[in-house]
Amino acid sequence: MDKFVVTYRVTSNRPLLLVAEKICNDQTTGTFTKIPELSDSGTHCFTAEIRSIDEGFDIIHQEYSGLIRIAFPEDLCGYDLSAIFTIACGGVSSIKIIKTLTIEDISFSPSFIEHFKGPKFGISGTLNKLGLTSGPIIGGILKPNIGITPSDSADLVEQLVSANIDFIKDDEKLQSPPYSHVKNRIDSILPIIDKWQQKLGKKVIYAFNICHSDLGEIERNHEYLVKQGGDAAVINVNQIGICGLDTLNKYSEVILHAHTNGLAFNERSDWGISFHVWQKVWRLLGIDHLQINGIDGKYWQDNDSVIEAFRSTVSPLGELTPTLPVFCSGQWGGQVPETYRCTGQSTDLMYLGGGGIHGHPMGAVGGVKAIRQAWDASLKDQSLEQYALTHPELAQAITFFSQKNK
Repeated sequence: MDKFVVTYRVTSNRPLLLVAEKICNDQTTGTFTKIPELSDSGTHCFTAEIRSIDEGFDIIHQEYSGLIRIAFPEDLCGYDLSAIFTIACGGVSSIKIIKTLTIEDISFSPSFIEHFKGPKFGISGTLNKLGLTSGPIIGGILKPNIGITPSDSADLVEQLVSANIDFIKDDEKLQSPPYSHVKNRIDSILPIIDKWQQKLGKKVIYAFNICHSDLGEIERNHEYLVKQGGDAAVINVNQIGICGLDTLNKYSEVILHAHTNGLAFNERSDWGISFHVWQKVWRLLGIDHLQINGIDGKYWQDNDSVIEAFRSTVSPLGELTPTLPVFCSGQWGGQVPETYRCTGQSTDLMYLGGGGIHGHPMGAVGGVKAIRQAWDASLKDQSLEQYALTHPELAQAITFFSQKNK
């Protein structure tokens, strides 16, 4: 019988073998008391097994800590990811003798992964839609991100498209408020995209935030987007959840660009589920683009954790189409050299700017050009300072944003 293996990072005042045995019991056939009927019911084939325990002991705090790996039969859940999370993560979080608990990894069997279709576009499909042979894909977020009308959004899009950008997206906070329903943004923005494509002969993709608490409304927004010729949608994966994403991927015809807002509630705590686990789930359920934050970004992650997220996202997951990693959060041209170096000189990525584009002293056009110039410099193995001598947009970005970051 195939199994999925869960890696728990645990602290407890009890030895981790006892903790592991408690998890195996509670999350499969066990209860707090013995039930006679269970002994003859054949449930033994659904029991979990301890694969390994790496334990340390803190003498001062009288505390055990380390990693526990437990294998659960896949027949407990079938191909239902929500059921897997119920078993792997649900009741475990309430076990009394556990002081802290994070789920570091869940590994799935090849046959389990094969059940899922995964991304429909991913890296290669996005490049093909854009008419590009390679990356990096240069992207922009509309800023200001909320409080602007569809007409205002269209004006910002015109600035970005005229600057030779590849990809533009709604902010995660802009879903369908009364002042800017997504269908109205679609009607205002797609004609601008089409006009500039005719003018420049260049394809630009816009990702509209189609999310809603009503799965039916998400489907209706998707249908309208496809009908109007749209190519991509922003998906707030933590808000629509496993059920929402699984349902969406069954009918989706557009690129799904994931925003992970809320994930830090897991990652900034001794209790939670790691990005490494979630990225597998989102990829299984069809996410084409996955935001991983950025080098020297504005959020809490240090650079090592950003690169760890990058490596997780690009790691093979069966035969699924590779998902495009998206570097974002406070990005401007200055972080490009380190991004290029830390990713092993990868260009299979999107580099996404918001304030780093719109806040440029020369406006959004200057912001896009400065980021492209930074990438050109890195690809040519030149320093940004050297390249900026003949590229004024990059020069102004260095002066302006370097001062901002002091």
